[in-house]
Amino acid sequence: MVDEKDEIARKKYEDNLKYLYFSRYLMLRYSVSAYLFTNIFWLIFSLPYKRITGIIAAAIMTIFSAAAAIEQLSKMHNRDLDVPITRIYFWIQIVVNILLIILLQFPIGTYFFPFVSDQSSKVLILTILLVGIVLAGCCEVRIKNIINGKDRYTKVIATFKKSH
Repeated sequence: MVDEKDEIARKKYEDNLKYLYFSRYLMLRYSVSAYLFTNIFWLIFSLPYKRITGIIAAAIMTIFSAAAAIEQLSKMHNRDLDVPITRIYFWIQIVVNILLIILLQFPIGTYFFPFVSDQSSKVLILTILLVGIVLAGCCEVRIKNIINGKDRYTKVIATFKKSH
């Protein structure tokens, strides 16, 4: 009876610790998911226009964001602090967003966003791209804080370990 209670308590402790480690990456997971869906929508909206440059760019970014999403799912069982695929993905997303903002200012931008037909849709896409840059930058800061042990979960995890 005592062994069973000890086993249940140990399992509960391990599960709680696993979820604490996993929660450190919550912002990154939500951000990667947002990028994944945004890139998928970009791809879907580009398909009817048959502009191959936009379709290829959207498909590549969808694949990159999917790879980062898979890495984020692996964090449930992996306590390594770094997320190299996600970090590379965020930097690629920042560079691509900057390039797309520049391209959208010229007629060539319609090859990437053929569905942008007026000024209001252009402003909407520019806003999405700018928000994407800021979000990726915030995520990169978050990753650096996790790696350097400066995120709030570092203290929570240490406190939790001490209390058990």
